[in-house]
Amino acid sequence: MLLDQDSREEDIRPWNMDINSFCMLMHLSQFASSVFPLAGIIMPILMWQQFKKQSTIVDENGKQLVNFMLTSVITGIVSAIVIAVIALGLFANTRAEQSGFTLLWAIVILFLVIGLGIAYVIFIIRAAIQSYNGNIGTYPLTIKFIR
Repeated sequence: MLLDQDSREEDIRPWNMDINSFCMLMHLSQFASSVFPLAGIIMPILMWQQFKKQSTIVDENGKQLVNFMLTSVITGIVSAIVIAVIALGLFANTRAEQSGFTLLWAIVILFLVIGLGIAYVIFIIRAAIQSYNGNIGTYPLTIKFIR
């Protein structure tokens, strides 16, 4: 989805950057939690809130980003519950045949969670590249909470 920049938006330089670079940084700032806890949640939201009224491009990218973060939190919570149930099943089973079946499910879920983590990183980088190229950075498989 490509947005046309009007002359008013071309004059805006958030944090002394062009709009596309700022939007790219906004998407990539989700990785800030790797260094400081919760920074990857707080920083992109603050960046979006600071400039959303001045630029429709920043606003649209911010909405996509927040929708992705909310979807990621929900996915993480569901994954944690499923893993907890399987782990409890592993420890509660005393019969060997049930324990092996549950262990198989635990391995499958583990690979799915690793896959979700890899997809999370790829989706962020993909959205950052899209926004740098002047498009709205979109995330696949995202629930649209904010429209």
